[in-house]
Amino acid sequence: MLCAGDPAERGVRLDTTREEISRAKPDLPARALSRPPLLGEFNNYLSDPADKTQPLIGRQRELDRLIEILGRYSSKSPVLVGERGVGKRTIVGALARRMAEGDVPRPLAARSIVALYLPPNRVLDTDRSWQERLDRALVAAAEEGKIFFVNQMHNLPGGISPVTPMHVNELLMRPIVAEKIQCISTATPADYEKLVAGQHWLAQHFEPVQIAPASEDEAIEVLRGLKGAYEQFHSVTYADNAITYAVYYAASCIKEGGLPGKAVDVIDDAGASAQLHQAKLPEDVIEVQKRIRFIMQRMESAIADHEFEKARFYSDEERIERQNLAQARQTHKLDESPALTVRREDIENVVSKLTGLSVAEIRQSRPADPANPQDLAS
Repeated sequence: MLCAGDPAERGVRLDTTREEISRAKPDLPARALSRPPLLGEFNNYLSDPADKTQPLIGRQRELDRLIEILGRYSSKSPVLVGERGVGKRTIVGALARRMAEGDVPRPLAARSIVALYLPPNRVLDTDRSWQERLDRALVAAAEEGKIFFVNQMHNLPGGISPVTPMHVNELLMRPIVAEKIQCISTATPADYEKLVAGQHWLAQHFEPVQIAPASEDEAIEVLRGLKGAYEQFHSVTYADNAITYAVYYAASCIKEGGLPGKAVDVIDDAGASAQLHQAKLPEDVIEVQKRIRFIMQRMESAIADHEFEKARFYSDEERIERQNLAQARQTHKLDESPALTVRREDIENVVSKLTGLSVAEIRQSRPADPANPQDLAS
């Protein structure tokens, strides 16, 4: 079965930016993190992996395998291997929620998952004792039941610092090899195969869990499960055939990534596009929307520079402006009008923008089924 996919990284995306902010936020629920004191120094590199992830739909076999590996006496670490968009982070987030609720076997019942985001090499350049302190903090946290999620640890970094000649993922080598900590990571198949071929330590100390792309039918099930959240966020409704063709066209026309993730991106873009092209809004509503876009851009820049205090400030500002937007919409009674409907042709226009294909070419990739009235409905 399957789960919701990871959002694609294309420009300033609200869902992606919120996800990045969640990685940096230290003020998460105590239930999720309850960090031991030694981890306090590294708060800006920690978050709850369940925060801002989509609900898990299906994928029970993969989730069970992840639980089996983590429950071993040998302290083996799992790596979820799959293309972008197949839902690797969603599986980890679902497990984190289950562990917080105590819905796991006894070996995991007293444990929890903390997402760890490794720093750029410039942190090591300015503080050579950083790795040693991190080692001690992680081992102490592991002794109190913490399992660390390091997203894309197996994806080879783009460069090595001339001052500190190590890949960022080497920071965790000593405690992992010594089986003092357990990690969950993710990798694309291509990057994982490179490590296996090179007999890299990561491949030797991580047990792979293969996450295959969802089938079209499974992806449609996922989108139907998620559409309510996207309808509420974008103030739209999705026609049944919009959901179906988002999957069909994502599978046939968008080459990068896997299902269901790239189909989720399509309905997300279609919802945003529907709002953009609606009738002209009152000036005060437009101004608030501009301020929100400006704040989101600043937030993304702060995240890219690892300025997490600034990012949290902008996150608070965004919440305030969204309250202002809700008040302005209420004043103009905008929310009393019928919701916009996203239809098949809206999906086709989005896919055309994403791929450069004409709508005629997109339709030819997956013609409507005359025997299915829903297929033909617009």
